[in-house]
Amino acid sequence: MRLAARILFIVVGAIALGFVFYKVIGPVGYWYELNFAQSDDDLGRAYMVALAVQLAALIVGGWLGDRLFRRWRRKQADRA
Repeated sequence: MRLAARILFIVVGAIALGFVFYKVIGPVGYWYELNFAQSDDDLGRAYMVALAVQLAALIVGGWLGDRLFRRWRRKQADRA
């Protein structure tokens, strides 16, 4: 049960932070495309940066989910 809850916290944290960054990256990419991109190479580079940011957001979200799980378990242990 503890392992399943920990995995659930990690997955939910990663998905939540990944979704937030996905919603932020979309408008920023559109703005960059309209105002600064001069060639397909610029767009490809921006796409790769967006993928790297998304990957970092998933990793950090999983880490935050794990931290939240540990805090939750500590509070449960204090009550007992």
